[in-house]
Amino acid sequence: MASVGQVTGTQVHSGPKHILQCQVSEDVLRALADGEEHRDRIQRDKMLYCMHKHELALCCNVPYNTENNMLFRLRKSAYPSVVTTLGFIAPKTRDLIRMVYNAPTDGDFEAIRDAIMTHARSHPAFDFSIPSFVFQGVVQTQAWATSNFGDTIGSVLVAGFATIMNGHFHAYTGDLVHWYFDFEANMFKEDGTRRTEGNFGVDAGTSLQKVEGIEDGMWNYNEQTPAMGDVAGERKDFHEMREHGKYPDMFKEYNSKQRKYGYKQNVVYPKTYHYVDCGYGDRIRVFGRVVNGGRPFEPIDVLLFSQCR
Repeated sequence: MASVGQVTGTQVHSGPKHILQCQVSEDVLRALADGEEHRDRIQRDKMLYCMHKHELALCCNVPYNTENNMLFRLRKSAYPSVVTTLGFIAPKTRDLIRMVYNAPTDGDFEAIRDAIMTHARSHPAFDFSIPSFVFQGVVQTQAWATSNFGDTIGSVLVAGFATIMNGHFHAYTGDLVHWYFDFEANMFKEDGTRRTEGNFGVDAGTSLQKVEGIEDGMWNYNEQTPAMGDVAGERKDFHEMREHGKYPDMFKEYNSKQRKYGYKQNVVYPKTYHYVDCGYGDRIRVFGRVVNGGRPFEPIDVLLFSQCR
């Protein structure tokens, strides 16, 4: 059954609105960028890095690698630093992020962190400068990633009711909801539970072996995304074309030659949390509860509260 927002075209609103001013972090986007060319694109392609209304904002004030936190001390701000997209990141960065949040227990989560820090000590060229992402809220106003285009400060709803776009999986009323990156969709089955076969399982090797394998290009996760059906796929394409500029026929020849993607990617979506077959990496990303559910890529209503572990 279609969601209430899909049928009526309306949004949920609550009386008390807890709104906080946040700043889009150019520093984090530049640190995550795959090469100098993509770092320069932040100064040119303003729509690919800005935060839009109704997107999910992630706070990025705290470093993931506690031994390499100079990036997060360079610029002090009165506002929380947030991002709604990771920009253009390397494939190995995507696999490392997938591995981090695929941890079934808190011990595995810390073991992966230790493996990444150990590998970084012995390989100075290893670059994995990500923050410890924490859910900040739902964006209410547009803000830019660099002051070259305008104000970098925007309003974010940190608590209350909000209507947001659902991700790749069904959302049911009453379920807890957590955030995930769009490139993590291949880590889940069609029902939203974690995949455990092959490289997705905890027995696929030690954390350090996985980190070294990803860095050497010898180990990765299958890119196959869960099947949603033709109708859900049409809703996904419709949403991505109008929200992220992912038009399949636009600049096709230019993109294939230059390998420059002209649409917003590596964005954040909501997903229901499953108590069975979903681990610690999902539990620490829970940020609310579904009030009105919906099918994949339909508007759903959620109650936002502080991210809990």
